[in-house]
Amino acid sequence: MLLAIEGLELSFGEGEDAARILTGISLAVDRGELVGLVGESGSGKSTTVRAALRLYGDEATIGGSVVIDGTEMVGADSGTQRRVRAESVALVQQDPRAALNPVRRIGDSLAERLVRVHGWKRARADERILELLTEVGLTQPGRRMRQYPHELSGGMLQRVVIASALSTDPKLLLADEATSALDVTTQAEIIAIFQRQMRERGLGMLFITHDLHLAGAICDRIHVLKQGEIVETLTAPGLFDGAQHPYTRALIAAAPSLEPKERA
Repeated sequence: MLLAIEGLELSFGEGEDAARILTGISLAVDRGELVGLVGESGSGKSTTVRAALRLYGDEATIGGSVVIDGTEMVGADSGTQRRVRAESVALVQQDPRAALNPVRRIGDSLAERLVRVHGWKRARADERILELLTEVGLTQPGRRMRQYPHELSGGMLQRVVIASALSTDPKLLLADEATSALDVTTQAEIIAIFQRQMRERGLGMLFITHDLHLAGAICDRIHVLKQGEIVETLTAPGLFDGAQHPYTRALIAAAPSLEPKERA
């Protein structure tokens, strides 16, 4: 199992004043699986990922278990946490512009992780980046490496961020609203890249989204999150017809649809 979360809890503060953000999250992702985590804004989707990766500081209290590629993250020392984040898992964030240094060329930003963290020679890193930019569908990859983030469109930058995530051959991808800011055509292209990479590399993916139709189309199973708690887990074929929890039904009812709605 690439990702196994059991009873994950997160709170800030102490005693009676503590704010409980996550309450007993449990989910799993194995090789070749694409698992969805859906819910409205503020439900705790991104918080779950950040807590699992141990990206919160000492102000956070974390309980339960998070095992990534065989390593327990809760209670692990900082060195172990950094190793797992560097080698086993990669995070693709919603805003690619926030993930890239605006005053550095694309090639320099992508090479830094390989050179500084993994000890690669710069020439080897550049070759790897060129291959990955080609894999994710960027035209003229050599030119893109010399450009700055502001010179690329949102869809191109998302491809760059995916290439960066794949650069260290992770086993697990965490995609946090990675397609929500893109137009429908570009979104479909990015999803196709994810799916192809999963097939070719045997990756597992946790796909975070507020788009229920998208989750139902691409995910093997879907966890519905409400106020830091998973209230329902469904397989993709049963997402719309098999939902039982009132919250899931409310999300489905609120989802945009091309079908005409019946008048009361």
